[in-house]
Amino acid sequence: STVLDSLQHTGRGDKVYWFCYGMKCYYFVMDRKTWSGCKQTCQSSSLSLLKIDDEDELKFLQLVVPSDSCWVGLSYDNKKKDWAWIDNRPSKLALNTRKYNIRDGGCMLLSKTRLDNGNCDQVFICICGKRLDKFPH
Repeated sequence: STVLDSLQHTGRGDKVYWFCYGMKCYYFVMDRKTWSGCKQTCQSSSLSLLKIDDEDELKFLQLVVPSDSCWVGLSYDNKKKDWAWIDNRPSKLALNTRKYNIRDGGCMLLSKTRLDNGNCDQVFICICGKRLDKFPH
């Protein structure tokens, strides 16, 4: 793991924290942003808001996330009337999405203890991610 000044990557001085585990690398943006701000920050670095693939990855991330909650790439899709990952592809993570009341917020947060939904306009740390096999040569 490494701490970098992302000025060279994004043109801004966001404080970021990189680390890799298995086939994925994670990029924590420590400057607080809205969910859409996080989405944009990740995209500007050719990454995406994090998609959690399975229970093992969720457990690992809960060990390493900072003490604050962090935005991840799961949000409520009003057209589908269901929660969807940012890449619209399925995850093996067993989420009981019925327990997340959309009135509490349409974007998903990760903390050391759970996944929970919140108002997308609140500001939190971002977690971007990328699979190692997706990095350019």
